[in-house]
Amino acid sequence: MISLEGARNVRDLGGLLGQSGQPLRRHRFVRADSLESLHAMDVIRLLKYGITIDIDLRSKHERQQWGDALSNIAEVDYVPVPLLDGLEQHLASLPASLGELYVAALQHCQHGFRDIFQTMVAQPDAGILFHCSAGKDRTGMIAALLLDLAGVSHSQIVLDYAQSASNLTGLLDKLAEQNASELKHLLGSEPEHMALFLSELSLQHGGAAGYLRHIGLDQAAVATLRSSMFEPA
Repeated sequence: MISLEGARNVRDLGGLLGQSGQPLRRHRFVRADSLESLHAMDVIRLLKYGITIDIDLRSKHERQQWGDALSNIAEVDYVPVPLLDGLEQHLASLPASLGELYVAALQHCQHGFRDIFQTMVAQPDAGILFHCSAGKDRTGMIAALLLDLAGVSHSQIVLDYAQSASNLTGLLDKLAEQNASELKHLLGSEPEHMALFLSELSLQHGGAAGYLRHIGLDQAAVATLRSSMFEPA
């Protein structure tokens, strides 16, 4: 965890064990929840941590309503990519689970995934923070793809995903109270949802590397992204 006053679900992917038991490099990829309430000292801490790119996965409406404290910081390149834009037009009904929502996003939001990962490939030495609102769904899918690409075990990816529930204790309960009852099943981060996402990722594409090639990244770009997650040999 990266302790901040104005955000509750901010953590470095570094330290998890990837291919051949090699730990992922720290200060490369940081996942987070909404950043509109960051204090000045939070911003300073993230800058000192090495963050130079902020990929905002939220919709235009979310960005306009809540903002992002890093969006106007000169030292940070702010990159808004509304990952789930347009997904609803492909869904006949509300997904029965978060896992089903994630699998649908893999199929129907490929342009957003492509833009996000192309940004990451283009900056192999940058400290990149990516976030949505709670830091569990859109952020969770991006984190899972990165971790799978790096060779992190599915069990560890699921644990990383499920950690959001404890980090957001109280907030998720509040959201459940504020939202319509038919949406409550989409407000958690239970392990089975990420397990389904990873299972379908493997079944349909052979894993993250195959998916990234499927959506338009060439083999060299995928290799560059993977190697950027580890310390140079």
